[in-house]
Amino acid sequence: MLKRAFSFLLILAFLFSASGCYDYQEPEEVALVLAVGLDRGRQNVLTMTVVVAVPKDITGGGGGGPGPGGGKGGAKFQTISMEVPTLLSGLELLNAVVDRRADLSHTKWIVFSRELAEQDIGRYLAPMARFRQFRRTTTIVISQVRAEDLLSKGVPVLEDNVGKYYDLLWRGWRYTEFIPLDTFHLSYIRAKSPGTAPLAVLASTERKESVYPDNSPKPKGFYEAGRLPRKGGGGIEIMGAAVFNGGRMVGTLNGDETGMAKMLGGTFRRSIMSIPDPRYPDRYVVVEVKLRRQPHVNVKISEDGLPVVNVEAHMEGDIISIQSMEEYERVEYIPIIERAVEDRLRKDMNRTVAKSLEWGVDFMGFGLHAKKLFRTWQDWEAYRWNEKYSRASISVNIDYRIRRIGLLHESMPIKNYPR
Repeated sequence: MLKRAFSFLLILAFLFSASGCYDYQEPEEVALVLAVGLDRGRQNVLTMTVVVAVPKDITGGGGGGPGPGGGKGGAKFQTISMEVPTLLSGLELLNAVVDRRADLSHTKWIVFSRELAEQDIGRYLAPMARFRQFRRTTTIVISQVRAEDLLSKGVPVLEDNVGKYYDLLWRGWRYTEFIPLDTFHLSYIRAKSPGTAPLAVLASTERKESVYPDNSPKPKGFYEAGRLPRKGGGGIEIMGAAVFNGGRMVGTLNGDETGMAKMLGGTFRRSIMSIPDPRYPDRYVVVEVKLRRQPHVNVKISEDGLPVVNVEAHMEGDIISIQSMEEYERVEYIPIIERAVEDRLRKDMNRTVAKSLEWGVDFMGFGLHAKKLFRTWQDWEAYRWNEKYSRASISVNIDYRIRRIGLLHESMPIKNYPR
């Protein structure tokens, strides 16, 4: 009888412990951290900046007007900066000033200042990957200015929800060339795997003074964040990519170079390119560029043990605009535009490849195509691709085809009637 009663109490205790309610927390008791910024500390190891949502204002309960973040667009958030020894200890320290429990499960961006990234951010990535609140879909952002300034001045204009603002701003990678795709998960895996290297989004705030001394022609992708000539818009601009070797930032790519890295890596979607007219150099032919199929990468090992890489990139697109009104839509003239686009792409790709060889960083991921040359993983690691990559021989071939000519059947000059 005593044994039966003991068994009953044991089962009852198990049922209560398995109910899942012992560690619950009410949604209105949680402070959602939408972005985290890390800088070199002034009074401790790190300056941690967090952007915390104000839920009642996002849903309209707090009325109109500027929010706690100082947003002229009605952004409802608060920004807090603290001096901390580590990121996760700073998360606990937030409870000293925030009346809710801070939570990272909805964090959109992790922002590192360029100063910190050039030292080493690898030590901060592993704790994030291990922490149960952290989502690997979070985006890693490298700020040209202090992360503290980027997050405090980065006020959205079109969105009340600053978390959605961060998300939509990064999702521009789907229809622009100059934003890399890499999430935290992809960057973390690439940082730990031989044969590839991570990229991160490059961001900055609006630059007030003039960046360029003249109005000479510059390609759309010539710029990078912090050097974009503009006035107005949101407080944050993202363009270009930061290149990492292990956990340390070694350089940056501008918009065009980021697009070329995406083309060669197979993550490119589409872009609009302005090509100087082959017959009228002061005017442009505007075309769309898309992947026709994934690039074909052939890797061999030469007799002296160095990589030999041949890449074939197959692209296609449409004619969007012809400023000179030349009849390039005619069948016999279309190859002229195709060759002009190929020459431009080849030039940009070769410049991007040259940077990767100079830094000795395979951020295009050619090494992923070389693994099949080795029988075992141990053989692949023993080859030491990352050490040999800077001496690799790489050739790039481009094949671009125009599929459509737009909504005009033929170009007609604008008539100038005498008065």
